[in-house]
Amino acid sequence: MAANELTTTSAPANADLRRFLTLLQANYLMYLRNKASLFWVALFPIGLTLLFGLIWGSQPILANDPKSPLFISYLVPNMIVLSLMSNGLIGNAAAMAVYRERGILRRIQTTTLPVWQLLLARILMQATFMVAQAFVLIIISVLVFNARFSAVGLVEAIPVIILGAIVFMAMGLAIAAPVRKAETVNVISQVINFPLLFLGGLAIPLSTLPPVLQAIGQWLPSALMADLVRAPMLSGMNVDMNLPFWVTLGAILVYFIVSVAVAARFFRWS
Repeated sequence: MAANELTTTSAPANADLRRFLTLLQANYLMYLRNKASLFWVALFPIGLTLLFGLIWGSQPILANDPKSPLFISYLVPNMIVLSLMSNGLIGNAAAMAVYRERGILRRIQTTTLPVWQLLLARILMQATFMVAQAFVLIIISVLVFNARFSAVGLVEAIPVIILGAIVFMAMGLAIAAPVRKAETVNVISQVINFPLLFLGGLAIPLSTLPPVLQAIGQWLPSALMADLVRAPMLSGMNVDMNLPFWVTLGAILVYFIVSVAVAARFFRWS
Protein backbone atom coordinates (compact mmCIF):
# COMPACT_ATOMS: atom_id res chain seq x y z
CA MET A 1 0.00 0.00 0.00
CA ALA A 2 2.78 2.43 1.00
CA ALA A 3 4.74 1.57 -2.15
CA ASN A 4 1.71 2.33 -4.32
CA GLU A 5 1.24 5.72 -2.59
CA LEU A 6 4.93 6.55 -3.09
CA THR A 7 4.69 5.68 -6.77
CA THR A 8 1.52 7.75 -7.17
CA THR A 9 3.13 10.74 -5.44
CA SER A 10 6.42 10.62 -7.35
CA ALA A 11 4.80 10.25 -10.78
CA PRO A 12 3.26 13.76 -10.87
CA ALA A 13 6.48 15.21 -9.48
CA ASN A 14 8.51 13.56 -12.24
CA ALA A 15 5.99 14.75 -14.83
CA ASP A 16 6.23 18.31 -13.51
CA LEU A 17 10.02 18.17 -13.66
CA ARG A 18 10.00 16.83 -17.23
CA ARG A 19 7.53 19.51 -18.26
CA PHE A 20 9.64 22.23 -16.68
CA LEU A 21 12.85 20.95 -18.33
CA THR A 22 11.08 20.82 -21.70
CA LEU A 23 9.89 24.39 -21.19
CA LEU A 24 13.40 25.47 -20.21
CA GLN A 25 14.87 23.82 -23.32
CA ALA A 26 12.27 25.52 -25.51
CA ASN A 27 13.19 28.90 -24.01
CA TYR A 28 16.87 28.32 -24.78
CA LEU A 29 16.10 27.38 -28.38
CA MET A 30 13.78 30.35 -28.94
CA TYR A 31 16.36 32.72 -27.47
CA LEU A 32 19.14 31.42 -29.72
CA ARG A 33 16.89 31.75 -32.78
CA ASN A 34 16.00 35.38 -32.02
CA LYS A 35 18.60 37.21 -34.10
CA ALA A 36 17.50 40.69 -33.02
CA SER A 37 17.88 39.88 -29.34
CA LEU A 38 21.24 38.22 -29.90
CA PHE A 39 22.47 41.35 -31.65
CA TRP A 40 21.42 43.80 -28.93
CA VAL A 41 22.27 41.53 -26.00
CA ALA A 42 25.51 39.93 -27.23
CA LEU A 43 27.05 41.50 -30.32
CA PHE A 44 26.29 45.17 -29.62
CA PRO A 45 27.99 45.25 -26.17
CA ILE A 46 30.96 43.31 -27.52
CA GLY A 47 31.27 45.74 -30.42
CA LEU A 48 31.14 48.76 -28.11
CA THR A 49 33.73 47.17 -25.83
CA LEU A 50 36.13 46.66 -28.75
CA LEU A 51 35.47 50.15 -30.14
CA PHE A 52 35.87 52.04 -26.85
CA GLY A 53 38.75 49.79 -25.87
CA LEU A 54 40.67 50.66 -29.02
CA ILE A 55 40.07 54.39 -28.49
CA TRP A 56 40.42 54.85 -24.71
CA GLY A 57 41.03 51.39 -23.25
CA SER A 58 44.70 51.85 -22.33
CA GLN A 59 44.19 55.16 -20.51
CA PRO A 60 44.08 55.13 -16.69
CA ILE A 61 40.95 56.57 -15.11
CA LEU A 62 42.98 58.62 -12.61
CA ALA A 63 46.26 59.76 -14.16
CA ASN A 64 48.01 60.48 -10.82
CA ASP A 65 46.90 57.30 -9.04
CA PRO A 66 49.19 54.26 -9.53
CA LYS A 67 46.34 51.96 -8.41
CA SER A 68 43.93 53.44 -10.92
CA PRO A 69 42.48 50.81 -13.29
CA LEU A 70 42.53 51.31 -17.02
CA PHE A 71 39.44 52.73 -18.67
CA ILE A 72 38.68 49.32 -20.18
CA SER A 73 38.35 47.83 -16.68
CA TYR A 74 35.89 50.58 -15.81
CA LEU A 75 34.01 50.09 -19.09
CA VAL A 76 33.39 46.33 -18.94
CA PRO A 77 30.90 46.48 -16.02
CA ASN A 78 29.01 49.11 -18.02
CA MET A 79 28.83 46.79 -21.01
CA ILE A 80 27.65 43.94 -18.79
CA VAL A 81 24.82 46.16 -17.58
CA LEU A 82 24.07 47.14 -21.19
CA SER A 83 23.61 43.43 -21.95
CA LEU A 84 21.33 43.03 -18.93
CA MET A 85 19.34 46.09 -19.92
CA SER A 86 18.97 45.13 -23.57
CA ASN A 87 18.00 41.60 -22.58
CA GLY A 88 15.28 42.76 -20.21
CA LEU A 89 13.94 45.89 -21.86
CA ILE A 90 14.20 44.77 -25.49
CA GLY A 91 14.41 40.99 -25.51
CA ASN A 92 12.06 40.05 -22.66
CA ALA A 93 9.51 42.77 -23.34
CA ALA A 94 9.33 41.85 -27.02
CA ALA A 95 9.07 38.12 -26.25
CA MET A 96 6.13 38.62 -23.88
CA ALA A 97 4.40 40.88 -26.41
CA VAL A 98 4.86 38.35 -29.20
CA TYR A 99 3.62 35.51 -26.97
CA ARG A 100 0.46 37.49 -26.24
CA GLU A 101 -0.08 38.68 -29.82
CA ARG A 102 0.26 35.16 -31.24
CA GLY A 103 -2.06 33.68 -28.63
CA ILE A 104 0.68 31.65 -26.93
CA LEU A 105 -0.12 33.08 -23.50
CA ARG A 106 -3.82 32.33 -23.98
CA ARG A 107 -3.03 28.72 -24.87
CA ILE A 108 -0.75 28.43 -21.83
CA GLN A 109 -3.57 29.76 -19.66
CA THR A 110 -5.79 26.86 -20.73
CA THR A 111 -3.20 24.27 -19.73
CA THR A 112 -2.18 23.03 -16.29
CA LEU A 113 1.19 24.79 -16.56
CA PRO A 114 1.65 27.04 -13.51
CA VAL A 115 2.59 30.63 -14.31
CA TRP A 116 5.53 30.43 -11.89
CA GLN A 117 7.09 27.66 -14.00
CA LEU A 118 6.81 29.82 -17.12
CA LEU A 119 8.49 32.76 -15.36
CA LEU A 120 11.12 30.61 -13.63
CA ALA A 121 12.13 28.99 -16.93
CA ARG A 122 12.66 32.42 -18.51
CA ILE A 123 14.57 33.70 -15.47
CA LEU A 124 16.90 30.67 -15.42
CA MET A 125 17.47 30.82 -19.16
CA GLN A 126 18.20 34.54 -19.27
CA ALA A 127 20.27 34.55 -16.06
CA THR A 128 22.60 31.85 -17.41
CA PHE A 129 22.96 33.68 -20.72
CA MET A 130 23.71 36.95 -18.93
CA VAL A 131 26.40 35.41 -16.70
CA ALA A 132 27.96 33.75 -19.76
CA GLN A 133 27.83 37.04 -21.69
CA ALA A 134 29.48 38.85 -18.77
CA PHE A 135 32.40 36.46 -18.74
CA VAL A 136 32.76 36.70 -22.52
CA LEU A 137 33.13 40.48 -22.15
CA ILE A 138 35.62 40.01 -19.30
CA ILE A 139 37.71 37.49 -21.25
CA ILE A 140 37.79 39.74 -24.34
CA SER A 141 38.86 42.76 -22.27
CA VAL A 142 41.62 40.81 -20.52
CA LEU A 143 43.01 39.13 -23.64
CA VAL A 144 42.74 42.11 -26.01
CA PHE A 145 43.27 45.12 -23.72
CA ASN A 146 44.98 43.68 -20.63
CA ALA A 147 42.15 44.71 -18.32
CA ARG A 148 42.54 44.02 -14.58
CA PHE A 149 39.82 42.82 -12.23
CA SER A 150 39.61 41.47 -8.71
CA ALA A 151 39.51 37.65 -8.96
CA VAL A 152 37.36 37.33 -5.85
CA GLY A 153 35.25 40.24 -7.07
CA LEU A 154 34.41 38.42 -10.29
CA VAL A 155 32.81 35.64 -8.25
CA GLU A 156 31.05 38.16 -6.01
CA ALA A 157 29.67 39.91 -9.09
CA ILE A 158 27.75 36.81 -10.26
CA PRO A 159 24.76 37.20 -7.89
CA VAL A 160 24.70 40.92 -8.69
CA ILE A 161 24.53 40.14 -12.42
CA ILE A 162 21.68 37.69 -11.79
CA LEU A 163 19.90 40.37 -9.73
CA GLY A 164 20.34 42.82 -12.59
CA ALA A 165 18.94 40.31 -15.09
CA ILE A 166 15.84 39.84 -12.92
CA VAL A 167 15.33 43.58 -12.34
CA PHE A 168 15.52 44.47 -16.04
CA MET A 169 13.32 41.49 -16.93
CA ALA A 170 10.70 42.87 -14.52
CA MET A 171 11.03 46.28 -16.16
CA GLY A 172 10.53 44.63 -19.55
CA LEU A 173 7.37 42.93 -18.31
CA ALA A 174 6.13 46.29 -17.01
CA ILE A 175 6.61 47.74 -20.51
CA ALA A 176 4.89 44.83 -22.25
CA ALA A 177 1.97 44.42 -19.83
CA PRO A 178 -0.18 47.45 -20.79
CA VAL A 179 0.73 47.51 -24.51
CA ARG A 180 -1.17 45.34 -26.97
CA LYS A 181 1.04 45.27 -30.10
CA ALA A 182 4.57 43.85 -30.28
CA GLU A 183 5.69 46.61 -32.65
CA THR A 184 4.66 49.26 -30.12
CA VAL A 185 6.48 47.42 -27.35
CA ASN A 186 9.67 47.40 -29.44
CA VAL A 187 9.44 51.15 -30.02
CA ILE A 188 8.83 51.92 -26.35
CA SER A 189 11.68 49.62 -25.30
CA GLN A 190 14.11 51.37 -27.62
CA VAL A 191 12.94 54.81 -26.48
CA ILE A 192 13.66 53.82 -22.87
CA ASN A 193 16.84 51.84 -23.59
CA PHE A 194 18.87 54.54 -25.29
CA PRO A 195 18.45 57.28 -22.63
CA LEU A 196 19.43 54.71 -20.00
CA LEU A 197 22.50 53.91 -22.09
CA PHE A 198 23.72 57.50 -22.41
CA LEU A 199 22.30 59.28 -19.34
CA GLY A 200 23.06 56.32 -17.07
CA GLY A 201 26.78 56.56 -17.73
CA LEU A 202 27.16 53.31 -19.67
CA ALA A 203 28.50 54.87 -22.87
CA ILE A 204 29.40 58.33 -21.55
CA PRO A 205 30.90 58.71 -18.04
CA LEU A 206 28.51 60.51 -15.71
CA SER A 207 31.29 62.91 -14.72
CA THR A 208 31.34 64.35 -18.25
CA LEU A 209 27.62 65.24 -18.22
CA PRO A 210 26.23 68.61 -17.04
CA PRO A 211 25.53 68.71 -13.27
CA VAL A 212 21.76 68.50 -13.73
CA LEU A 213 22.05 65.38 -15.89
CA GLN A 214 24.56 63.88 -13.44
CA ALA A 215 22.08 64.34 -10.61
CA ILE A 216 19.37 62.61 -12.63
CA GLY A 217 21.60 59.97 -14.19
CA GLN A 218 22.97 58.57 -10.94
CA TRP A 219 19.43 57.48 -9.97
CA LEU A 220 18.68 55.70 -13.24
CA PRO A 221 18.62 51.89 -13.03
CA SER A 222 21.46 51.59 -15.53
CA ALA A 223 23.79 53.75 -13.41
CA LEU A 224 22.73 52.06 -10.17
CA MET A 225 23.28 48.58 -11.61
CA ALA A 226 26.63 49.53 -13.13
CA ASP A 227 27.84 50.69 -9.72
CA LEU A 228 26.71 47.43 -8.09
CA VAL A 229 28.47 45.32 -10.73
CA ARG A 230 31.60 47.48 -10.79
CA ALA A 231 32.11 47.61 -7.01
CA PRO A 232 33.22 43.97 -6.55
CA MET A 233 34.95 43.70 -9.93
CA LEU A 234 37.22 46.70 -9.22
CA SER A 235 37.54 46.12 -5.49
CA GLY A 236 40.68 47.75 -4.06
CA MET A 237 41.29 49.95 -7.13
CA ASN A 238 40.11 53.28 -5.67
CA VAL A 239 36.90 53.44 -7.71
CA ASP A 240 34.02 54.93 -5.74
CA MET A 241 30.29 54.41 -6.24
CA ASN A 242 28.10 57.38 -7.13
CA LEU A 243 25.87 56.66 -4.13
CA PRO A 244 26.37 54.65 -0.93
CA PHE A 245 26.02 50.88 -1.43
CA TRP A 246 22.81 50.40 0.56
CA VAL A 247 21.18 53.40 -1.09
CA THR A 248 22.09 51.99 -4.51
CA LEU A 249 20.79 48.53 -3.66
CA GLY A 250 17.61 49.95 -2.14
CA ALA A 251 16.93 52.07 -5.21
CA ILE A 252 17.36 49.06 -7.51
CA LEU A 253 14.91 47.06 -5.39
CA VAL A 254 12.42 49.94 -5.62
CA TYR A 255 12.66 49.76 -9.42
CA PHE A 256 12.05 46.00 -9.19
CA ILE A 257 9.04 46.28 -6.87
CA VAL A 258 7.42 49.05 -8.92
CA SER A 259 7.99 47.11 -12.15
CA VAL A 260 6.45 43.93 -10.72
CA ALA A 261 3.47 45.92 -9.42
CA VAL A 262 2.89 47.54 -12.82
CA ALA A 263 3.29 44.22 -14.65
CA ALA A 264 0.87 42.46 -12.29
CA ARG A 265 -1.67 45.30 -12.48
CA PHE A 266 -1.82 45.54 -16.27
CA PHE A 267 -0.90 41.99 -17.35
CA ARG A 268 -3.26 40.48 -19.92
CA TRP A 269 -3.28 36.96 -21.32
CA SER A 270 -4.54 38.19 -24.69
